[in-house]
Amino acid sequence: MTLQQQAEERGVKVPSAKTLAIYGLTANAWIRLLKAQGWVCPICLKSQLRWNTDHDHVPGWKKLPAPERARHVRGVLCWYCNHKVVGDKRNADQAQRVADYFRAHEERMSQ
Repeated sequence: MTLQQQAEERGVKVPSAKTLAIYGLTANAWIRLLKAQGWVCPICLKSQLRWNTDHDHVPGWKKLPAPERARHVRGVLCWYCNHKVVGDKRNADQAQRVADYFRAHEERMSQ
């Protein structure tokens, strides 16, 4: 079964060729990203959602050659996690501080 067929079987709507070109990806490369995540958003773990291609926001993004833009793609997220959880410019250190903040509160509440 091809990647396209696997995606169709799961109700995944692959972005248009124009949208994929923005990220320097082919349809198969995009599907491979989603498949590697187990066909779910890696943050909320839900499937069959409105998918967004998540990428690192680097200076000069629009002028980078396609292979370089593809290198900055982090994965495929649901719309909500891409826009409300990850945000435009959050990095790993900031995300870890958010997790530490929540964890400290949960620990206080369990005492």
